[in-house]
Amino acid sequence: MRTIFSVACVFFLIISLIKFVKATKVEPSLIKVSTPVRRDFYRTVPFAGEVLSRRSVRITALTPGRIVSIGVPDESRVKAGEVLFVLGGPEVQRRLVSLRTEIRILQRRVLLAEKALKLKKKSFSAHLIPYSEVLSAEEHLGRLKSELSARQNTLRLFESYLRIRAPIAGVFTRRRVSVGQWVEKGTVLAAIVDPERVWIRALVFPPPGFRLSGKPARILLPDRVLPARVTRVAPEETPAGGRIVFLEGPELSRYLAPGETVKGRIILAEHRKALALPRQAIIYDRNEKPWVFVKTPKGYVRRALRLGLVQGNWVEVLSGLKPHEKVVVQGAYELFYRDFPRTYHLPD
Repeated sequence: MRTIFSVACVFFLIISLIKFVKATKVEPSLIKVSTPVRRDFYRTVPFAGEVLSRRSVRITALTPGRIVSIGVPDESRVKAGEVLFVLGGPEVQRRLVSLRTEIRILQRRVLLAEKALKLKKKSFSAHLIPYSEVLSAEEHLGRLKSELSARQNTLRLFESYLRIRAPIAGVFTRRRVSVGQWVEKGTVLAAIVDPERVWIRALVFPPPGFRLSGKPARILLPDRVLPARVTRVAPEETPAGGRIVFLEGPELSRYLAPGETVKGRIILAEHRKALALPRQAIIYDRNEKPWVFVKTPKGYVRRALRLGLVQGNWVEVLSGLKPHEKVVVQGAYELFYRDFPRTYHLPD
């Protein structure tokens, strides 16, 4: 009887030991597993830039003079042909008086020459003078009319120079002069920019090995994101090592105006529907190599990975993992340190 009791005790101890061992293999409550997901990853570089008009015309003085009036407010829209500046002053008035006086004198001389020609023709008809005198009178009249026409054209051109008009429709901006100021011929007075055709001149510091031309970009506004593309890249770097690029997009003219400053990002690389894991699923060994724990029927197995782009809380997995495999996404380091004594042998 005592033997049967002893055997029963041993059997009970064995069963209890098996249950204890199984209990020690139960997953810790902090460990969670999940399969990888598919996400889009982008490698970007930030930029800051200024909105510029693709069509901008400088307004210059075509003759010396004093600014008498400015016809439109700053930063206002103007039509082609609208008067922007009027030039005047004593020097201009003297020039106008001189031209008008010369024209009046020439007009009188033309009238006299016309009368003289008529008399010459009558005298020739009466056989009082030779025809050569008629030809001479006609030639003289022709010279006077040509000179009168030239003076009249000079006056009209000079008067047009005094009323400086907008060569294109756009926004009147960057005015450099004020009423009463004297300007020389060729002085830049202001500019007209076409707000319907804008692009962005931006400074960017790309990592080595990446081409910028043709890359998509995103302009980040407070209430929206505008798509754009790099259409031109300056051939040389700036002294600080950056690159000047020009961005264009179909919606830029709708939401941006010349002179504004903007920020955004240029997309250097784009990986669509890539295999991805949350960052907390990745563990790093003492050599900074990335690993994950994959759940298998035999338990948790460490798996080395090759990682790609990082975006927010997600990491791109390039190799080392299959889409259907279950990965520890929470509590990975708990498993790592549980296996640490068996994996790493630290010196005493």
